[in-house]
Amino acid sequence: MGRRLELLYFDTTYYPVAAFSCAFFLYLYKYASPKLSSKFCAKYSLLSEQEQVEWNNRVGSTVHSVVISFVCAYTMLYDDEIAEEPIWWDSPVVRTSCAVVAGYMTSDVIVMSIHYKQIGDVFYVLHHGASIYAYYYVMTYGVLPYFANYRLVAEFSTPFVNQRWFLTQLGYERTSQVFVTNGVAMAVTFFSARIATMPSYWHRVFRVYNTPAFNRLGYIQLCLIIPCLVLDVLNIYWFYKICAGAYKICSMFYVRDKDVNVTNDKKLLPSTLDGTFYNKQTLIPSHPASRKHID
Repeated sequence: MGRRLELLYFDTTYYPVAAFSCAFFLYLYKYASPKLSSKFCAKYSLLSEQEQVEWNNRVGSTVHSVVISFVCAYTMLYDDEIAEEPIWWDSPVVRTSCAVVAGYMTSDVIVMSIHYKQIGDVFYVLHHGASIYAYYYVMTYGVLPYFANYRLVAEFSTPFVNQRWFLTQLGYERTSQVFVTNGVAMAVTFFSARIATMPSYWHRVFRVYNTPAFNRLGYIQLCLIIPCLVLDVLNIYWFYKICAGAYKICSMFYVRDKDVNVTNDKKLLPSTLDGTFYNKQTLIPSHPASRKHID
């Protein structure tokens, strides 16, 4: 599925893929998503302009993450060479994935720049900038395929993150079954794909650090460290927000269950002796005629 590289050389073979990816996601955002969303989802037309901008942006994000997740999983299962030679193995599949990601993130930066007041976020700009920087070198020089593909595992969680936003716009209650189910899937996949993978990634970097193969990379060595540090800090921050949101929802369930229990405690229970109804908390007969006997 690839070949061993001997030297670094500038290769523009995958640039058209990146350009097509950028154009495709811009088209999806500007034309395809508005048309299809308004046709198949009546709620879309009721959204504000800002919400429609973010809706279309997240449609592209979801399509991108699903495609990249499948390709990433395929590479991990069937491309054994990149694990054996994580630095100097030219994998066409990984380079294609990196080109698609670079194109998509470029399109996303363009959209965020145009609509920065609506959907702009400095953290996403940092995330995309770090990703484009790293994937550019993999796409151009073909090196570091194992590490690039390993970082793409993070895309497994993106569809659930976007779905949470869609469910909110569609009016689903945060305590509804579909919202909670998606929230659990989001938290599990985000932790598994972005947080739990950190020790393994940095352990592998440590294993190749300062080896002859690593030193031959020159300044491209930075792709393994600086962008990934930025991405990991952002992922920890976002996971903290996910945990905070999960805590709020759990608190809502606790309060709701507590209110239900209080309500049940206040229900009137029939006496087994004379049919008089008693308050469960006070055990005082509730029937007016019965209370006269006590008074």
